Amino acid sequence: MRAFLLLTLSLSVLLSVQAQKPHRCKAPPYLEGKLLVVSPEGKTAVFERFSYDAVEQRIRVIASGKEGTQDVFVDFLMLFREGFYYDINYHNKTCVKVPFSGDFIPIEIPINAQHTAQFVIGSLSAPAQGLLVNNWVGSLPELKANYSLSFTEFGCIPVSAYYNVENTGHVLSSYFDVVVGLENPDVFIPPSFCTSAKLLEKNKDEMADFFTALL
Repeated sequence: MRAFLLLTLSLSVLLSVQAQKPHRCKAPPYLEGKLLVVSPEGKTAVFERFSYDAVEQRIRVIASGKEGTQDVFVDFLMLFREGFYYDINYHNKTCVKVPFSGDFIPIEIPINAQHTAQFVIGSLSAPAQGLLVNNWVGSLPELKANYSLSFTEFGCIPVSAYYNVENTGHVLSSYFDVVVGLENPDVFIPPSFCTSAKLLEKNKDEMADFFTALL
């Protein structure tokens, strides 16, 4: 009994020490879920569903929202290695390939990120009423952006991401209903009517980075 109590006490102390020193975790390479993005100038887009593949650097977003007073619905298959995305319209059976030069930004904690706080979203009053998360801040010089990221302590699941991007503004993303893995990997295969889509010529008005492509 004494040995059991000592072991229990030791584990409790170890867990307490680890909780006080959050580590830079690695997020899962495959994710699906929903995403709320608040973009500059107060525009808001609700991404009904996103699929994320960090290995092949692919993102699929099916989004609905408003741009000013106009309702917007988009279906984008973003292929960062290829340098273009498909703008898919199932209603009209049309598909456009649009070039962009955005770097793929993985859903992860950058190596130069600084831990600022550990907190609970929800309540500490009873078990299962709160979510333990860690907040990290830093900058991405290549994108001229500062960031504040929140990930769960267990599982390293993204909760929120705030970016202040030069020449773009503030971009706030909130994740919810996130699932680890891909239920249907075929989501990254463009529909058959995209086979004949031609790549548009790139011009100065085309999407130039990750954030403008996503927005």
